[in-house]
Amino acid sequence: MSGHAPHDPSDPRDLVVVALSGVQRFITESRTTADLRSASQIVAHLAVKAVRHLHDTHKARIVFPSLSEGRVRGADDGMPNRIVALVPTGQGPNAASATSEHLTEVWEGWVAEVFGQPMHSVPGWPVVQWVSVPAAVGPYPDQWREAQRALAERKTVRDFAQPWDEPEELCTLSPRWRSVSPPDAVEKRRKHMAGENLAVANWVKRLWHRETRTGLAPGFASTNALASAPYRAEVLRLWEEDANIRDAVGVLWVCANELDDDPPRVADSDEADWVRGRGSRWVFPASWHLDALAREFERDRADPAFARTVRDGWEAASRLVEIMARHKVDPLSPHLAVLVQDLDSMGRHLSGRRVHPDREPLEVDEESHSDISRLLSQVAADQRAAIDAAGGVVVYAGGDDLLALVPAAAALEAARACQETIPPSLPTASTGLLFFHHGSSLGQALGRARDLLDLAKERPGKHALGVGFVRHSGAHAHCVLPWSADPAPDEALRVFLPRGKYARIRLSPRLLGDLAAEAPHLDGGDAELRTRDQDVLPPAVARAEIRRLILRHTVLGSDAENRPVETDREEFARRAATHLEHLSPEGRLVDEDAVRIALFLRQEAS
Repeated sequence: MSGHAPHDPSDPRDLVVVALSGVQRFITESRTTADLRSASQIVAHLAVKAVRHLHDTHKARIVFPSLSEGRVRGADDGMPNRIVALVPTGQGPNAASATSEHLTEVWEGWVAEVFGQPMHSVPGWPVVQWVSVPAAVGPYPDQWREAQRALAERKTVRDFAQPWDEPEELCTLSPRWRSVSPPDAVEKRRKHMAGENLAVANWVKRLWHRETRTGLAPGFASTNALASAPYRAEVLRLWEEDANIRDAVGVLWVCANELDDDPPRVADSDEADWVRGRGSRWVFPASWHLDALAREFERDRADPAFARTVRDGWEAASRLVEIMARHKVDPLSPHLAVLVQDLDSMGRHLSGRRVHPDREPLEVDEESHSDISRLLSQVAADQRAAIDAAGGVVVYAGGDDLLALVPAAAALEAARACQETIPPSLPTASTGLLFFHHGSSLGQALGRARDLLDLAKERPGKHALGVGFVRHSGAHAHCVLPWSADPAPDEALRVFLPRGKYARIRLSPRLLGDLAAEAPHLDGGDAELRTRDQDVLPPAVARAEIRRLILRHTVLGSDAENRPVETDREEFARRAATHLEHLSPEGRLVDEDAVRIALFLRQEAS
């Protein structure tokens, strides 16, 4: 495929918009990162198939997405789920309808590859919506407005065709669908999947990268691999320097192989290769839980050999943590982060409406839309580079939206770096950032991150960061902060990361209780509180009291060689108090959720 053909006013064309509906739901209904990656790639490749069909079969000029050097940009890492094309006059409805049928055929082909036979259609996936606006409506701007109106109306229409159904159990990932018997590929080679109750669409998602010719090779990092990545990188950096590290990892390797019936992979040629990959889970001492492992590997917890293996693994993982602490390596964090980002009011911008008071609205025509398409492709490439630099992985990056997983320690920097990829010629972007435990439900984490993004977009002017955490216990908190704040929200939050000269200072969780108890007296910036409660302190006095409470609850690190001096503690307390105020709602000096997030970062985002 070539790039965009130059606009020819003497060649009026029908405008066609083809959209995949239900994409977010299909992607986020994933149990593992491999499911997540496959779902994203399925959507991307369906979009690619649509573009190629329109371009090659119907001689369309593609406006969205951008084409470059004979290929669709971003096909491997994310594609817009909406394709905009211009087809020869009078061919719009036929081209759009044929493209929709082609996508259904492509999907059914993947289903047949996975199951070895055709299967009943999946109600609600894929859902292809399209509109066609004839050239007679007028020039491109008029066609675009009519297409947007038609798409908005099309969203209110639902098809109620009677789907095939049998009294099977509901799918555990998508309970709106019935489960089916596992494909032969599972029965023959992957017995640990055979007990899962999954619908047709989710079996395709699970096996797409292994059983279809289109699917890309597996290798997407797991949640425990992402959470432990910075720690394991330090283990490998010190590998030759400290024999104790090699000994501890060697014991972990032996114990993990005794648990798992699967033979070691060829890549796991030695302990170092193993800790780079499959060992990511086993470096966590908490992974060596007798009851949990007995259930997972169907072993008898009373078996002395099994119990001894688990005990030896736990002791080796704990010993490795102690060894790394002696090398002044940050503690192993069990958390990682979901990062979601979305451009604000992109639809309004493409329709030529003003979305920012300081920016001129876009002139709606084919050339400007093509320019934006190319610009979004570059943004997507820049965001992939930023996530890679942070040690994370991109699920999809379409330029106008982003979903990625990053280690906890690099999450704030990654969020800032992705913000900085947005040029002034595009609308601003809002962000959701959720820290979660690697053993927690991935689907729930994705949903919470999306909720944080929605909260960010609800702020006046949008362009905000919704940040929060959820612990393995279920405890959670969040706050929403404008990116335009001074200091920026990521800068205010970074104060609480255990780094630099303050790295060995810890904050006691008791700080939250004291601040909550004193909140009625400390929030002197709230005029309503001041009139209601005569005991509210003046703002200057309240700020001094907050600093005193923070200083009181700083805990000195156990490393005597790097023990902070008193002036460092005082400086940290002063900065922490200032930034807690920045993280609180306007007119407040302290906010309990902001304190919870600060404590979480200090304790867990190593």
